[in-house]
Amino acid sequence: MVKINTIKMPVFAMRTLAFALFAAMLLCGVAFASVNPKVQLQNYSLSESPAQPGHVLILKLHMKSMEPDNCAERVAVQLSVSYPLSISGSDTQYLESLCYRDPDSAGDFTFSIPVDNLAVSGTYPISVATTYEKKFTKLSESNTINVRVGGSPSFTASVSSSSPVDIYPGDSAKATVTFQNIGSSRVTSARATATSNYIEVKWAGRTADLGEIPARGSASATFSFEAPKNLPAGNYPVSVLLEYAGEDKAAGSAQFEFSVPIKAKADFEARSASGALLAGQKRETQIAIKNTGTQDARKLQVRIKPLFPFSTDGTVRYIDYLAAGEEKNLTYLITVDKEATQGEQLIGVLVDFEDPQGNKMSDSADFAMPVRAPTIAEELTGYWYVGALVLIAALFVGAKKMAAKKPK
Repeated sequence: MVKINTIKMPVFAMRTLAFALFAAMLLCGVAFASVNPKVQLQNYSLSESPAQPGHVLILKLHMKSMEPDNCAERVAVQLSVSYPLSISGSDTQYLESLCYRDPDSAGDFTFSIPVDNLAVSGTYPISVATTYEKKFTKLSESNTINVRVGGSPSFTASVSSSSPVDIYPGDSAKATVTFQNIGSSRVTSARATATSNYIEVKWAGRTADLGEIPARGSASATFSFEAPKNLPAGNYPVSVLLEYAGEDKAAGSAQFEFSVPIKAKADFEARSASGALLAGQKRETQIAIKNTGTQDARKLQVRIKPLFPFSTDGTVRYIDYLAAGEEKNLTYLITVDKEATQGEQLIGVLVDFEDPQGNKMSDSADFAMPVRAPTIAEELTGYWYVGALVLIAALFVGAKKMAAKKPK
């Protein structure tokens, strides 16, 4: 019995061991086999980066089934975008199945993404939602792709207002220029400078700091200038330079040219036509008024502007019509202060008039009036009435004496 038992025991043990090994192999196989497939976005490509406003961006996605022994079924890839991006055609593409051993091109999905013409530079997300199945089990993956929209600033400029509306020779004026950024990126440290070879741009109003101008935004600058008094009527160019820093800190600039219309206008100058006046004298004096402008004037009212040492009685003289280049004399009663200093003394005239269209205008003209001290003879002449009284008194005394000598 012992021998039989000793012979059968090893055979039984071997069968038991074999069964155990087989069971272990089955368990290991179940442990290492995947339960569900897994699809991943392995990589993607963009047709341009950064994308430009107005262009169509081509987005190519490469999806990969990652489990060797499980294929994904009914694969769907869907995109979601927001302004300024859009999707040309369907936002979802389908694939019947995707397996690990499929060629790489099998997992490619291509979408056309138009970028709006008015897109502002920045980063915009594209959401990618991937769904698939395995034996009616629904699975999903999600990813986000950031698309950079670039571009550059671009400017237009226009004169949005001017004051006064009509500008004449001798006028001071202001003009407001509006700069519109029609580009897709903002600028910083913007600065505008106006120059002209014909019109005097005032130093205080020559440059304007505008700071930041956003994409599709605008900023305005006001410039001050003066039209020379003798400037002929016409359109005169003014150049405006806009300088700025882009989003990449690179310096940029834009040059603009504008025409400033100067209208024709009568202009006047005056001068003494009667020679020097004497200190302390009151005398009728002729003043020559000349239209030095480029337009005829009518209904002129001319009066003396009182400046020491001169004064008048406020008389207003009238000229019905004074053509451009024409000169006429007017007579005023002018009193010179007795404390007046010898030499050229400033005096002026104020002129109210109408242009040929009947618009009321005014002008002024200063000029030098010569003043001198009277000579001894002129001073004595000034006291003629004293001599006359002395003569009358002498005649009276003489007459009385003659009368007294006559015999009774």
